[in-house]
Amino acid sequence: MAFRVIPLVFALLCAGCSGSGQAPVSPQASTTSKPIQLSENVPYQARDLRFHWSAAPGIDLVTGPAVAVRAYIESYRLVEYTGGDLSVAYPGFRDATPENIASDDPEIVFQLQHVRPETRAELEKKGWIDRGRRYSGYQPIYIQDLSARGAGYRATVCIGRYSVYESVADSPSRFYSIDTDPKTGKYRADYMSEIDIWRVDLAQEDFSPKSGPSAPQFGPVPVPSNHVASVFSPWSIEGASDGNWGTRNQREYVGSMELRKQCEDAMPDDAATRRAMSTGFHDQPPPHGDPIPGWPEK
Repeated sequence: MAFRVIPLVFALLCAGCSGSGQAPVSPQASTTSKPIQLSENVPYQARDLRFHWSAAPGIDLVTGPAVAVRAYIESYRLVEYTGGDLSVAYPGFRDATPENIASDDPEIVFQLQHVRPETRAELEKKGWIDRGRRYSGYQPIYIQDLSARGAGYRATVCIGRYSVYESVADSPSRFYSIDTDPKTGKYRADYMSEIDIWRVDLAQEDFSPKSGPSAPQFGPVPVPSNHVASVFSPWSIEGASDGNWGTRNQREYVGSMELRKQCEDAMPDDAATRRAMSTGFHDQPPPHGDPIPGWPEK
């Protein structure tokens, strides 16, 4: 039985898009996507997937450090969905992120060990096989907090997983959520919920001569234009994690139970709907709507 997303979902998603410099988003636009010319840097594995952002009051999604947070999270996810293809990361990603530090040294902080997603070569060493995976649906992402820290910022980000669907390998007309066990169709009980919680630290850097976008970053296309040198500048990613933070001997877990409840409440779909979407096989993925707030065409 296919699951259908109620159109009101997308209207609720837009509610967090207010703030200075924000693009007004029409709820109707999110449910009746107009055909667009997808740029060549939209990976084919995710052509039917859209990111839907919202944020706590006072957080501007289209200017300032939140743009770098959006670019980082979307890049990370797309590299994962393409099996470690770093070429799909957004302009400026390599300059804005340090290389991962893989070490057993107990003084190496967790937030620098996986600040970049694994590459294709790294995944293949672990036995990953390209089975032509395609992803569709929408990924709701909510910036719970964006607080100044010295010369930079710390972002707390809630990322919904339940509405991102993958096609069944031997039956491309059947779909299941990435939170579903593809062998049994059951919800993966090892997850605390259908939501990832990320902490991302940013610092302001001098990217000269590479300059960042001067105009507010919203528009009809799902990924930034390749004509932009960097969508991160003047910000760099100083650390990121969806698990432990700090050193092995002095660690904290990013997603407290209180924060997880806040993230669940911020999702556009209630608990019962999330569980239904992340259980069983479906005849079609949820409609993806338009990207929110999206990126400029040029």
